[in-house]
Amino acid sequence: MPRIFSFGASTAQGSKDDEGGFIARIGKRLQQEGLGHAENYGIGGHSTDDMLPRLPDLPIHDNSDIAIVTLGINDVPRAPDPRPDRRVPLDRHDANVHTIVENLKGRCRVLYVTQYPVNYDQRGLDKQLVESYVNVGRQVAHEVGVEILDIHPEIDDAKYAAFIHEDGMHFNSDGHAYIADRIWDHLTASGHFD
Repeated sequence: MPRIFSFGASTAQGSKDDEGGFIARIGKRLQQEGLGHAENYGIGGHSTDDMLPRLPDLPIHDNSDIAIVTLGINDVPRAPDPRPDRRVPLDRHDANVHTIVENLKGRCRVLYVTQYPVNYDQRGLDKQLVESYVNVGRQVAHEVGVEILDIHPEIDDAKYAAFIHEDGMHFNSDGHAYIADRIWDHLTASGHFD
């Protein structure tokens, strides 16, 4: 039976959701249907620089495991920025995402989930720059040959209003429920539970 785990930062961790985020919701459904279990390896605030040293310690069992990778927003420069030293330039972000996705693909199955839109003005982020990071992640996933769930273009104005927390940066509980359903539907349609 598959073990599904999240890897990334606050979205992977389930920040702003009192039910533990999309990964906990998927885990509950896996257990209810007798299909496996889920584990959470998201750490809020982590950049891709922070994630690289964590890769060797991930307890991946075999290629029946499924990694749900969602990351990137913490890499993007912003203004004003209380922690500019934490940001990761786009070229290094590209290299880091390559390393992360290639490492995981060599050890298990991978589903790469693109970063969703945020409140750019509220968070001091440039929309075009954020989209450059999103595009790099999407391109890396294509190049490495892992499955992609492209959430970014799905979050239109109505979904943004319904699913993004008032902090302008994270999914709220309804957003985590939405992404859990989208991931579940993707994995089911891809035959991961057969």
